[in-house]
Amino acid sequence: MHCLITAGGQVQPLDPLFLYTQGKPKALIDMGGRTMLERVVDALQSSRYVEDVLVVGIDEATAAEAGLRFARPVAFLPDQGSLVGNMLAGCDWFRRERPGADTVLGCSADIPAITGSIVDGFIEACRPWDRAVYYNFVRRETLEGRFPHSNRTYSRLGGIEVAGGDMVIARLDVLERNRALVESVTGARKQPWRIARIVGLGFLLKFIFHRLSFADIEATAERIIGAPVRIILDSPAELAMDGDKPYQVDMLRAEFV
Repeated sequence: MHCLITAGGQVQPLDPLFLYTQGKPKALIDMGGRTMLERVVDALQSSRYVEDVLVVGIDEATAAEAGLRFARPVAFLPDQGSLVGNMLAGCDWFRRERPGADTVLGCSADIPAITGSIVDGFIEACRPWDRAVYYNFVRRETLEGRFPHSNRTYSRLGGIEVAGGDMVIARLDVLERNRALVESVTGARKQPWRIARIVGLGFLLKFIFHRLSFADIEATAERIIGAPVRIILDSPAELAMDGDKPYQVDMLRAEFV
């Protein structure tokens, strides 16, 4: 399958991470002599399942100026101004440039600790690939065991604490017909009552009182998007270890010393 990497967004001067980016895209932060983006692309291109890789959020001129090097050619699209905009622009590109593509692997550009075997493991865990969307969670003990004191954000679901992973598989037609929904959910992500109007008050109350199960999430997502969804649990820690804060970037850099 083809892969869409989201690499947009500029770190603002008042953000502590600005000292690491100096106005450049976060995906270009150095990780032991290579950028985060290069390490993510290396992992994806070493997967036996991934074909073309498209990076949305960095244009070709910026990539050339940064001297990015990859094992195989990589396509670039400039930042569209939002995560949703980048995702949808990427889907449009695959529709236009790869007419036979029906499913994409989505990945963020800031999880440089992933490897080709981790990518393969996630894709294989989604067998028999009969659902429209696959998302993954990492258990807290798995993440903290691999990256102690990483201070990720956890949610209590199904009686366990989990962090969301940064990799997803989705059918292009489902993303296409749910454009408005994706934009609505993203825009309301910090306003619970707006989310409740989308997912339902019962779902939100279960989440607030820690009674939400993975089956609830799958069923609600399927009802909303009109296509079957599956959650992959027990994913490797690397899928949820992104560099959002300076100390997290330092932890990731230590992997490549």
